Amino acid sequence: MNSRGRVRAAAHGVSPMTSYGWLFDPKRCIECSACEAACKQWNQVETGVNVRWRRVLRQESGTFPNVRVTALSMACNHCENAFCQKVCPARAIWRRGSMVLIDSEKCLGCGQCYAFCPVGAPQFNPVTRRTTKCTMCFDRVEQGLQPACATACPTGALQWGEWKDIENKGSDRIPGMAYPRQMQPRIRFVTEPWRA
Repeated sequence: MNSRGRVRAAAHGVSPMTSYGWLFDPKRCIECSACEAACKQWNQVETGVNVRWRRVLRQESGTFPNVRVTALSMACNHCENAFCQKVCPARAIWRRGSMVLIDSEKCLGCGQCYAFCPVGAPQFNPVTRRTTKCTMCFDRVEQGLQPACATACPTGALQWGEWKDIENKGSDRIPGMAYPRQMQPRIRFVTEPWRA
């Protein structure tokens, strides 16, 4: 990791067939929603409908008076064992290396994918009557760039890189988060205190 704490992405050797993932540090997140805005802008996600491929959320855990609020930047975690892909009756969800993608032309709009996703990554568009979701900016990755959301994060809370550099950092969940381990999500959460 360099001085800003970014996970190595090997910009001159990025390939959509390499296994990638996310590293998120909730202590660094200032809930600015830059990641969300960058995602919407780069991917031209429609405005005016409640479709947000990346969302800045608040996770509450604990019981009164010991309640904890944690900021989260969540999108599709491109799970190794993606339940959304398994349940899609139209086979509209497919893999491109470690990226889980949706062919919206094949999508029936049945809702099975988002019903089975614990983080609500697939987003149903009521205008097009089709489902879309985070693509891990595969078009940017093919150009040797990082996903728009990770590039836009001003604090380095959201990072992206090769999974082999991320998988042993942090934890696969934060307190109060329900995420079946058998899905093998490509995200890790920094849980130890942050050091500059």
